[in-house]
Amino acid sequence: MNRSANSILILGNPGSRRATEARSFLDSSAELKNLGTEVVWENIFETDRVEARPDRVLIVGGDGTVRLAVNWLQQQDWQCPVAIIPAGTGNNLCKGLGFPLDLEQSLKIALHGEGSRSIDTISISADGEDWGQMLQITSTGLPAKVTHRFDRWRKFPLIKHPVRWLGDSFYRLLALQTLLMETRRNRSARIIIDGEELETFGPAVFVANEATIGGGFTPCPKANLSDGLLDLCVLPKVSYFEAFSLFREISAGRHLDRFPEVVYRQGREVTLIQESHPVLVDGDVLGAPEVLELRVVPAGLQLITD
Repeated sequence: MNRSANSILILGNPGSRRATEARSFLDSSAELKNLGTEVVWENIFETDRVEARPDRVLIVGGDGTVRLAVNWLQQQDWQCPVAIIPAGTGNNLCKGLGFPLDLEQSLKIALHGEGSRSIDTISISADGEDWGQMLQITSTGLPAKVTHRFDRWRKFPLIKHPVRWLGDSFYRLLALQTLLMETRRNRSARIIIDGEELETFGPAVFVANEATIGGGFTPCPKANLSDGLLDLCVLPKVSYFEAFSLFREISAGRHLDRFPEVVYRQGREVTLIQESHPVLVDGDVLGAPEVLELRVVPAGLQLITD
């Protein structure tokens, strides 16, 4: 990856406020201008294919945009090094990888980084429909409800700016409120992981490639982006008073030690069977399937590093 880039393709979501701000920064960046390199911006929602292979691809956005961009790249006839410019609410993937969240530092790595790192991806389908690839974590139950409410609040005209400014803190407040006040906190699910069948009942199921989720929670503390495994975590049914403790322990990733009722497994393939309910995939609430099938794809993505 030592050769200089003659062409750079930048993928983004212009509907995102933070991505728009990041684009303004990149467009005015002397770092980018001084390269003398052809730079092309593409909207992943409007452009299906790019014929000419670029030397590098920069994905500008948050976790959801990164997932969409990776699936967009899967449809192209070429492969090339990929870098992430974090411009989302959580940016959990970059945090999990130890990548800088600062735009200027991220751009330097994206343009001049000479190293690479392979990470696993996850193939996901819902009710038999191929949903492509995901990178981090999918969950059902309360996390999908919390994220749906968070997205609704941050679009509400009177408070959207405070909500965006508070970010993880507001998400955590919604999570605690939902855990305590939701009338139907627990749901049944049948899970098959590498042939082992589990009957579960609790407020949330997580299948992860990376340890964290929005709000700074760590439901799958053993998850590793490069170990070729999926991590399954099922939270147990808890009382009103135990919910406070569970909330605290998940925040610190200590729930596996403090709550022996937590179901935790690692494997390569997971099938989740539930009643129709929304699912959270890399930060986005998608559909309401009854059957989710997930399979790890070892070293499915190569990322530029410094």
